[in-house]
Amino acid sequence: MASTYTGPWINWSRGRILGPTITLDQQDGGLLTAFLALFVSTAGAATWKITCYGLHQMRAGPGPSDGLHHQQQAILCNSATPVGASWQLTQLTWYWKDRVAKPYTRTLPLIALAVINLTLFAVASVFSSEVTQGAGHETLVRSGNCGFLLYGEDDKVEMIVPDTLAATSYSRACYGAAREPLLCNQYAQRRLGWTTNPNATCPFAPELCMYGDAPTGYEMDTGLLNSQEDLGINAPDSDRVQYRKVTTCSPIHTRGYYEEYNETDVSRQQYGDKFSHAAAGLSAWTPIPELNRTDSDISLFILAPNSIRYEAPVKDPFFSANLPFDLGEGETLYVADHYLDVMACTEQHQYCNPVTSECTPLTAFHRLGHYLPGLRLNFPQRYTYQRLKLISLQNAIYQSVLSRGAQALHASETLVGTLNKGLPDNQWHIEVSEWFSVSMAKLQQLVVQYATGPDEMPDGAILLPPSNQWEQNMCENQIIRSQEGTLSFSILGVAIILVVGSILIFTSLVIDTVVGFLRRRLRRKSYKSLQWTLDEKLQLQRMAFEGAGHGHWKGGADVVPVTTKWGEQLGGGLEQMDPKHPRVGMRDLAYGAAQETGAVDPDPESEGLTGKKGMRVSAQHVIND
Repeated sequence: MASTYTGPWINWSRGRILGPTITLDQQDGGLLTAFLALFVSTAGAATWKITCYGLHQMRAGPGPSDGLHHQQQAILCNSATPVGASWQLTQLTWYWKDRVAKPYTRTLPLIALAVINLTLFAVASVFSSEVTQGAGHETLVRSGNCGFLLYGEDDKVEMIVPDTLAATSYSRACYGAAREPLLCNQYAQRRLGWTTNPNATCPFAPELCMYGDAPTGYEMDTGLLNSQEDLGINAPDSDRVQYRKVTTCSPIHTRGYYEEYNETDVSRQQYGDKFSHAAAGLSAWTPIPELNRTDSDISLFILAPNSIRYEAPVKDPFFSANLPFDLGEGETLYVADHYLDVMACTEQHQYCNPVTSECTPLTAFHRLGHYLPGLRLNFPQRYTYQRLKLISLQNAIYQSVLSRGAQALHASETLVGTLNKGLPDNQWHIEVSEWFSVSMAKLQQLVVQYATGPDEMPDGAILLPPSNQWEQNMCENQIIRSQEGTLSFSILGVAIILVVGSILIFTSLVIDTVVGFLRRRLRRKSYKSLQWTLDEKLQLQRMAFEGAGHGHWKGGADVVPVTTKWGEQLGGGLEQMDPKHPRVGMRDLAYGAAQETGAVDPDPESEGLTGKKGMRVSAQHVIND
């Protein structure tokens, strides 16, 4: 049974650099997506740290500055995220608005930088999942049943019909005007394109063509299909081939080419179909000279209109119905002009080597081998050519009609019983376009089926497995559209995220140490690095305690200052501090002691030990008491 391959591989349609891809199942892919989003967020925080360091160092100077400046420097030095920094800077602006000059213009640029950093990395975090888009919606399919499915002549129809019906369903869903995206998400390309020429030359003798030598043939040309880009056979540029198919159809005369007789063997009749299917033989046959083309494969389509009636004359040459049928009371219907109508089509194939730009001529299937040496194909190209050639043998346009009966005709869809309102003059164009689209869908289907193998081995069929390394390589390199349950990631995209993010994170951790070391060695502006150290929260705390006489410290210029005595106790006395202006040190302790001894007069409007109003105390009195 076929399954989606999970693991690393190269999508050669994107090249050797952009092509490396890793496909994971849904669970592992979800974990990787979440990890990348978290990693990008961490890299964003590291970028903010680097930005803060640069801003801090540019603003650092040897002279004195006002309180707003120093608090801005402290925020830049200690803010871990742009969110926290922007909020603290916003608070600074409000509290310092009446205390210093231009608080808004001095603070808003810093806030703007924080918001920009936050926005950019928030977006980057969300779009980190786009590395799955960078890998495209493609993955590899593999199976233990890879190989060609072979069957004998007696089983040929039975084997072809299921594939044709499946291709017909895909063609209706994906090649028509109303497409169904959910059904079309299977192959490397949702549909294979082609061009049409409604004024092509009839490919047969003028006396056989319905309109003589007038340019009334209908040509469908795929152009050169690339084995990688169009068919999903994953290979480097040097190992690809190109394939082209041209089909040209034209209604032909029946006059002088058939004879009438009475058929009494009812087993040969086509009961139940309003439009009888075209009779198509499965064996080789020799056409008459007017029909014979040595450079093309020929298919005949014979339409028996039977009892179909139309409300209006039909001018289409394949469905021609202009004979009036009087129903009486002034009502007239129209019936077919002939018992049988016939259309003939030629099919030509061409292969090219995109490396050398050498091509075979457009020719019949059985003549392709004559031109193979001139293509100068390498071994991978040769086996790709053989794979496509065998597939084209099962993909002739007549096989789009075989066994489908009236269901092969769009015209049958407008029938009510045996009555049809009428048909456009180019109805036969619509029909052959439908048959051609089925053959294109079948081409896509059979290319993938080589790698997946059949779900069940049909009776009478033989699976021909790969016999060499190049065939095995084709088994392991068939691209399909990503299926549910898997996610593909661009290895380059993941690598860029990890490498760039790791550089940013590492830089944020060592930038202050490295720059400080270089400044000390070069003896240039080392005060800037010292100011960064002193603005860090642990050094600010150390200076607060030390200034208040708490503890004995060392490491005043290090990242982490420590006390010199083991287990030395610091701080305390929070319940005795002035709640409106707490400070660490003897003065607040003195204030608490004064309250306990009643040496101060309680005043709810007190401003502490300022002596301005409210509670008043002499620090000297309390100390000496």
